[in-house]
Amino acid sequence: MFHTHPLVAMDSQKQFSSPEIQFLLSCSEADENEMINCEEFANRFQEPAREIGFNVAVLLIDLSEHVPHDPRLRNFLELADSILEYFRPYLGRIEIMGASRRIERIYFEISETNRTQWEMPQVKESKRQFIFDVVNEGGESEKMELFVDGEEEELPPEPEPEPEPEPEKADAENGEKEEVPEPPPDPPKKTAPPPPHSKKEDTKGGGLEFWGELEVQRVKFLNYLSRNFYTLRFLALFLAFAINFILLFYKVSDSPPGEDDLEGSAAGDLAGTGSGGGSGWGSGVGEEAEGDEDENMVYYFLEESTGYMEPALRCLSLLHTLVAFLCIIGYNCLKVPLVIFKREKELARKLEFDGLYITEQPEDDDVKGQWDRLVLNTPSFPSNYWDKFVKRKVLDKHGDIYGRERIAELLGMDLASLEITVHHERKPEPPPGLLTWLMSIDIKYQIWKFGVIFTDNSFLYLGWYMVMSLLGHYNNFFFAAHLLDIAMGVKTLRTILSSVTHNGKQLVMTVGLLAVVVYLYTVVAFNFFRKFYNKSEDEDEPDMKCDDMMTCYLFHMYVGVRAGGGIGDEIEDPAGDEYELYRVVFDITFFFFVIVILLAIIQGLIIDAFGELRDQQEQVKEDMETKCFICGIGSDYFDTTPHGFETHTLEEHNLANYMFFLMYLINKDETEHTGQESYVWKMYQERCWDFFPAGDCFRKQYEDQLN
Repeated sequence: MFHTHPLVAMDSQKQFSSPEIQFLLSCSEADENEMINCEEFANRFQEPAREIGFNVAVLLIDLSEHVPHDPRLRNFLELADSILEYFRPYLGRIEIMGASRRIERIYFEISETNRTQWEMPQVKESKRQFIFDVVNEGGESEKMELFVDGEEEELPPEPEPEPEPEPEKADAENGEKEEVPEPPPDPPKKTAPPPPHSKKEDTKGGGLEFWGELEVQRVKFLNYLSRNFYTLRFLALFLAFAINFILLFYKVSDSPPGEDDLEGSAAGDLAGTGSGGGSGWGSGVGEEAEGDEDENMVYYFLEESTGYMEPALRCLSLLHTLVAFLCIIGYNCLKVPLVIFKREKELARKLEFDGLYITEQPEDDDVKGQWDRLVLNTPSFPSNYWDKFVKRKVLDKHGDIYGRERIAELLGMDLASLEITVHHERKPEPPPGLLTWLMSIDIKYQIWKFGVIFTDNSFLYLGWYMVMSLLGHYNNFFFAAHLLDIAMGVKTLRTILSSVTHNGKQLVMTVGLLAVVVYLYTVVAFNFFRKFYNKSEDEDEPDMKCDDMMTCYLFHMYVGVRAGGGIGDEIEDPAGDEYELYRVVFDITFFFFVIVILLAIIQGLIIDAFGELRDQQEQVKEDMETKCFICGIGSDYFDTTPHGFETHTLEEHNLANYMFFLMYLINKDETEHTGQESYVWKMYQERCWDFFPAGDCFRKQYEDQLN
């Protein structure tokens, strides 16, 4: 920034006096080009001033809550009103149950990154779904654990910087943090004038600038795809609707288009597969029969009068495939790191707290547990999970009981590298190059990572989506499958689908029972009532549906189950036959057991599941409106004052503030923690949630003291 720009800006604002402007300009130092380094100026003056201002705001707000009627404090608050308004969005406040079993208040700073991420629409949607899942789950402790686990995944903390690699200490995950003494600076020397640049050096520098700019643009492009992932999904659905609208104009003919004077039909439509013709944008089906193959050929063509539909269909198909591919890239940038983070966090927690793979082993049929064993001894684990020292913690916790050598071998750690030495030398960095990059790849970790990604349901769905889009270039009717994506994008339709899968096990077992019962009736029909299964209207050519067991069973499943009155409505009338009485019993019992009972049970399971999900949603909504999620106290207690419950849930026990505080602790150096922060951090590491004020709050505690 040019050195005169701040002067012009401050003069135009009319908020600073001339001495103040001169003082601010004197704090900034311009270089030889009369330019001011804004970043350096902010780090030197703005950040310290901001920290002081934040502490002043915390002090004033804390005093205003304890002595609200003090006239001297009121004067300070009026003077500092602009400061309080500036810091209010970044000032977090929570209440905890302290070590003395009394409610304490904590004030902290909310980072702008976390607040921005919290307000993202996809985070809001997943937050609503998460609260719906856990608000009525188990007791207070279990609910709080699910809350912390879920919100950690919504706002993954910034990873801690890994320690510098040392000679004979190459494992960055061993948890060792040591101060590496910097080599003393060389004494200043007289520098000779730089030699003139050669053309070769200029060419090399230009190439480096080109690749650097290319990398910047690549990162910007990936960030753009991440931010617009859901927009791309909506665009793909819109393109699918447009393609399927054009497919409505397809017709079928026994002869190639044009031979029967089909005016306005699209030129170059795909012919039958048997003839080998066609442009590849439609589909032709050859139906072989005993007659001539050409006579049974069927042709699909696009009937139009404008001539624009086929080019539009081709362009939309290509665009849909491109968008589907971009969706996979966007998902890989937006969600795959979170998927790896969740998997690494789950594995790290099981290692540290449950002693998995140490005190107990996963079951043989636990594919997930057996696959996670692959990554335990890799140097790159954990990569996305913020706690880089989890292996060291596991070694310290279980090493004395189960042997440090055994656990170190399991986790791929070198015990010699854990020895703390005072004198060491810095390991020289390997020269950059392709070979160095290839040697730095952790093959085992990458294999495990790909296994996790390719078993993720959302990734598999996007992969299926892409495959169907590619198949759509072979046959346009594959694009019809993409319309099912509307069920994944609309919340109401997802609830309807959930009603089918909610009682999935019971539903599958009931359908299996239905198949068994129908099979039993098939056995009876095959042995005693075969003659009634003639579906032909020509007496000379009977069409017997029960002369073999497979045909008979399929007939009962396809026709008998769908018939409103059972199998008796689809076979011959037994009136006057010697088996008439037995047929009556057979037909009535089939109707009663299959149609009335089993089909009604299947329908009832789906309807009951839908009603249960709807009632659960209403209950969650009612609980969130009438009961605090953190302390569980009802709104009746707080509504004795105007907007009491709203103030309590937005300022005192705000869900977001508790999550921001945990992220604040994770990203803060432990040596800088206050007493309250150290207490909460210790409880958090031990996975103990007693610091949440279950059943109590500061206001209630204060009123109890007054009474």
